[in-house]
This record gives sequence, C-alpha cells and structure tokens, in this order.
Amino acid sequence: MSRKHTAGFTLIELMITLVILAIFISIAIPSFSRLIENNRVTATTNEFHALLLSARSDAVTKRTSITVTQGSDAWSSGDRSVEIPASVTVTPSVTSIVFNPNGTATVSSTVFKNSDDSLSFTVATQAAGFIRKTQD
Repeated sequence: MSRKHTAGFTLIELMITLVILAIFISIAIPSFSRLIENNRVTATTNEFHALLLSARSDAVTKRTSITVTQGSDAWSSGDRSVEIPASVTVTPSVTSIVFNPNGTATVSSTVFKNSDDSLSFTVATQAAGFIRKTQD
C-alpha cells in the first residue's frame, strides 16, 4: 500500500501562522498611527508656511496689505485657507499677520505640535518680512 503525499498546510500550522501575523500587526499599528499623526503636523506646517509666502508675494505684487487671519479651525487669507486637523495643536503668538506692500510683516511665531509633543515646528515672521520654518 502506497500512501499519497499531499502538499499543503495543516490546520495547526495555519493557526500558528495567523497568531504570529496578529502579533506583528499589533506591534506595528501604534507605529503607523504615530507616523500618520507626524505627517499631519508636517503637512499642516508646510501648508501654513506656503500660505504666508503666498500672502507676502501677493502683498508686494498687488501693492496692497494682505492679512492672514486665524479662525476657529483654520488660517486664511482671501480665498486660500489651511485647515488645522484636530490632532494638531497650534499655538500662535498673534491672531493675524499683516504683510505690507513693501514686504514687511507683523512679527509672529506660530508653533505646530502633535498630540504628545514629540514633534514640533515653528513658523516665524520677522519685521522685514522673512518667513522661517524650523523643526524644534
């Protein structure tokens, strides 16, 4: 009597594989959550920085004062705005930033942080109109 050898997995092998996979996933999920949150902080900071650069450019080009104002969950200037996600904490030094036709601006410092303060960016405007973004 010859016995046929069939290829495949036993139920026990499959269950062990699924348990190991579940352990790896449970370890990886918190890392992905932090990565996503950090990306939100970085993206929001970059969008805010771009909004300020655009407002300064418009002020000089159009020879008029342009104001960037803080709302309840967004910063805006004219038809442009930057939505602030709930997971991002924003601490501004002023509630509005004015860019003048000669390129000068309101002195300000706006800090963007994630929920556990492990990642922080500061966007600062100087009186001469320079806009600087730094990671703290």
